[in-house]
Amino acid sequence: MPEPATETTPKDLPALSKIPAFPPIVLRIFDLLASEEVEVRRLVELLTADPAFSAQILRLANSPLFGFHSRIESLQHALVILGLKRIRSLAMTVAAANYMQAAMKVQELYRCWRHTLACALLSEELARLTSQPEDVAYTAGLLHDLGRLGLLVAHSAEYAQLLKHATQNGLEMLELERKFFGLDHCEAGRMLAERWNLPEDLRIVAGRHHDPPGGPVRDLAGLVYVACQLADSLGFWAVPPLKPLALSEAREMLPEDAGARLGPDPEQLRGAVERRIRAHELVASQQDSAERPPHDLSQHSTPKPDEAFDLRQVVAAATPARSFGRDLTVVVLTGLIFSVVFIVMFYLVYR
Repeated sequence: MPEPATETTPKDLPALSKIPAFPPIVLRIFDLLASEEVEVRRLVELLTADPAFSAQILRLANSPLFGFHSRIESLQHALVILGLKRIRSLAMTVAAANYMQAAMKVQELYRCWRHTLACALLSEELARLTSQPEDVAYTAGLLHDLGRLGLLVAHSAEYAQLLKHATQNGLEMLELERKFFGLDHCEAGRMLAERWNLPEDLRIVAGRHHDPPGGPVRDLAGLVYVACQLADSLGFWAVPPLKPLALSEAREMLPEDAGARLGPDPEQLRGAVERRIRAHELVASQQDSAERPPHDLSQHSTPKPDEAFDLRQVVAAATPARSFGRDLTVVVLTGLIFSVVFIVMFYLVYR
């Protein structure tokens, strides 16, 4: 276990001062997309200034996550097909993964990344149900644990020990963080969001995503709270929840019409999130299989035996249903053509 922190001002804590800055390109993307009229040319210029970063975005755009039949060859093409908002979400995903790349090689810390992705995906789905901007919700879900990401990047070994200790002993992680770092990841997240000049709504989410909403969810912070709790209860936890949130409880936190549209089967919801996360893992493995982080196959987020991970299943699950209809149409038309040819030949021979 790491040594407890000494009494000091939060902003002066060594734990906070050692946290590296978020990738500058992402902060510039935020500034650019905050404008009402965004020039695609300027965004392309910004992204292509970092060839490795833009290549990762293209790799995600061509992944089973979207299932396009034709290959997206350039960022301009990706912007036309996916749109500005989706490109921003992809850029945030790539940036967050790069930010904690080294830490993800540690099993306990890799669970934090799976939780982060699950929260982003569930936030996006809840935003769709509540008619809120889906791309904003996805980004908020991805950055809700900004403080945790920062702490585990700057203090990987110590944070992994805390996670293991909390998991084995059923302890409250926020209390452990305050004891050993002098602040918890919510406080750290708010300070980092302010330091990096992120939008105010993301600062609130980073600092208050553990605060239960007072009534039906109407704002971004409340939506991310529900998504975070759902991610934990579905098995995508960084630390096992002391009191998992039931799906019925999540419905009660949403506006009535949105709660009614939230699927009744938690296993089905968990499976859908798992497939999306593993599609991300597929892209990561293609990028650098030698550095792919280990999977914690013993935890709750592990699929059942009949759902064993198979890359072919990921691709199949992500392929749009329209491909089956297209293939069926080709088969039927081919059969009709052969039938007509046979009838004509039969008529010519036996007339």
